[in-house]
Amino acid sequence: MAPGLIISLFVGAVVAGIVAALLGIGGGVLLVPMMTLVFHVPLHNALGSSLVAAVAGSNAAALWPDKRRLMDIRLCWQLAMATTFGATLGAVVALASKPAIIEAVFALVLLYTAYRIARPPKTPAGELVEGKEGAPPGRLRRAALGLVALFAGASSGLLGIGGGIIIVPALNLILHKPFKVSTATSNLLIGLTALTGAFTYFWRGALLAVPTLPLAGGAFIGALLGSALDKRLSSQVLRWGMAALLLYSAIEMGSHLLVPYLAP
Repeated sequence: MAPGLIISLFVGAVVAGIVAALLGIGGGVLLVPMMTLVFHVPLHNALGSSLVAAVAGSNAAALWPDKRRLMDIRLCWQLAMATTFGATLGAVVALASKPAIIEAVFALVLLYTAYRIARPPKTPAGELVEGKEGAPPGRLRRAALGLVALFAGASSGLLGIGGGIIIVPALNLILHKPFKVSTATSNLLIGLTALTGAFTYFWRGALLAVPTLPLAGGAFIGALLGSALDKRLSSQVLRWGMAALLLYSAIEMGSHLLVPYLAP
């Protein structure tokens, strides 16, 4: 394997790790398109490697004191059972599915993610950014959040993402958790969820040393940098920049699927 490819994967993972730590979304939404569209890594291998990178990034975020202080650990463990079960189920489905089907679903997820990041949920009035306050989780809220967590886990295993693009809006909208608390809690939950999915890919022989190792190392360092920048950097410009990048990736992935049908 060419050293230039390994370095490129590492640098790309650092950038994805920074964004993932800041927004609590994992990083697979950036890493999977990068691996498949730029470096032509087979999709199933890219999905497994992306999950390992998500685990590495989650561990790095958990090591940072300011990030760890915002994590709602109790809530994370309550949701972990649903997300990990969903991740295993999603990974099994992905490994048995045709790559074109997964790519089509992924393109739609990228479009949804771009929309959610460009137009984040509004913070409820009076919400404390540094606290862990939120709406009391009644039965209906618990049931809704459990279903969302199951879906987030299934998306993680199926698409190689951490599930944060679903968890963060859910915590903010359903429980009215402050945005930074939602992203920090999502960072921790992503690690538990992605680890389950990654193990399934490993068990099926879909994990390769390259790109997995450079991606994991880059995501770990990137998540440390992102956690350090969390208090110092406004996320508004980053939101719009990432939304544009995700939109571009979705168009690229969608057009790649349409090429065989458009060719004369």
